[in-house]
Amino acid sequence: MHLTFLTPWGALLALCAVLPVGALALNERRARQARQALGLEAPPARAWISTALALALVPVLLGLALAQPVLQSERVARMRSDAQTFYVFDTSESMRASSGPRRPTRLARAVSMAERLHASLQNVPSGVGTMTDRVLPNIFPTSSEAVFTAALGETVGVDRPPPKGFGDTATTFAALDTFVGSNFFDPNIAHRLVILFTDGESAPYFGGDLHQVLRTRPRTQFVIVRFGHADERIYGGAGVDRSYKPDPAAGEATRRLASFVSGRTFSEGDAGGTLAAARAFLGRGPLAGVGQGLHVIALSRWLVLASLIPLLFLLWRRNIA
Repeated sequence: MHLTFLTPWGALLALCAVLPVGALALNERRARQARQALGLEAPPARAWISTALALALVPVLLGLALAQPVLQSERVARMRSDAQTFYVFDTSESMRASSGPRRPTRLARAVSMAERLHASLQNVPSGVGTMTDRVLPNIFPTSSEAVFTAALGETVGVDRPPPKGFGDTATTFAALDTFVGSNFFDPNIAHRLVILFTDGESAPYFGGDLHQVLRTRPRTQFVIVRFGHADERIYGGAGVDRSYKPDPAAGEATRRLASFVSGRTFSEGDAGGTLAAARAFLGRGPLAGVGQGLHVIALSRWLVLASLIPLLFLLWRRNIA
């Protein structure tokens, strides 16, 4: 483990410590002359020294914070060698719906939940995919947390990419047959999990055909999380999109999908149940080292918080003076 400064020039602010300390010294000199003229006793030296230290510490700590110190260490990342997970997002227009014009959309809530789930399943290589009338991989399963996080933040969005068809309902669950074989998962992976985030609004499809195709081994397991409420609407610059109304059969459609793919379905509020089901499907398996990973601890925020201590001390000294 070693200490590195990302912006060392920021430490120049620490030199400003001479200004308040110099001003305090000048003030103390004048006060000493006044006390001598009036025949008053000098206060204990420790009072002046503690004030000087507090005045110096504030710019010193803030200067160190601006220098952005980080503690860096390397550690071997250990990941499941027999399991992979794909986080797949329904990115059709209906995922833009929300409970208000400034409320999080269904897709935004789905991405937030995926972040929480991934944080609890970090030892499983994970990929990101999007789905409308086709499933496309944004990134294939990776052990890199930085790559996964970047993919969530930069590649997942409504109509990114748009569907190929022109139907009223862009999403079709029939596209999930893409997960058969080695299109998305490595051939030697035994435990394959898809966590699907959708509002359940799908065009008609043949569930029996999907069930039959997904029986091919090695099988892909599915955990389905449904987002959406009956009062949600799509909001834009011109107000509410009058052409969209939530599908009242979406909840039942999601449950039917779970039965066709032999998976589990949960509501967006049941993150605990979703995580438990994902862990049950993934099971336990061997961990293998996948190379050195850089672990970084940023210290700036703690230095900024630490600068409050001498500030509070100075305020306390002023109030009791």
